[in-house]
Amino acid sequence: MKHVGRMATVGGMNGHDDEMRALNAQPDKRRDLRGRDEVAMFARLRLAGHADGFDVSVRNVSTGGLMAELPHPLVPDSAVEIELAGLGWVAGRIAWQIEGRAGIAFDEMIDPSAILHH
Repeated sequence: MKHVGRMATVGGMNGHDDEMRALNAQPDKRRDLRGRDEVAMFARLRLAGHADGFDVSVRNVSTGGLMAELPHPLVPDSAVEIELAGLGWVAGRIAWQIEGRAGIAFDEMIDPSAILHH
């Protein structure tokens, strides 16, 4: 499993650390027919190699990727890193983007249960 490693985000999380920890503590969990776990949780996203990032709302996660709501567009195929509860920073690429949502394909598979049970 390829992780960029656990590290604190530069500049914090805009003062929302406690709120985000509380929301991530008990994500809404459902599994759809395609093997994705539907969740309602926040994560931190950044372009690969950049210290700055921004908050996103993760809506579903699977072994190979996730779908998140983004505050601003990113170019498809951009290399990104996302900080997921229970896993730390995970490398991936923007697979698609439409109407404020984006699919992120992980560079290597993850175990979604690590996120869901964290």
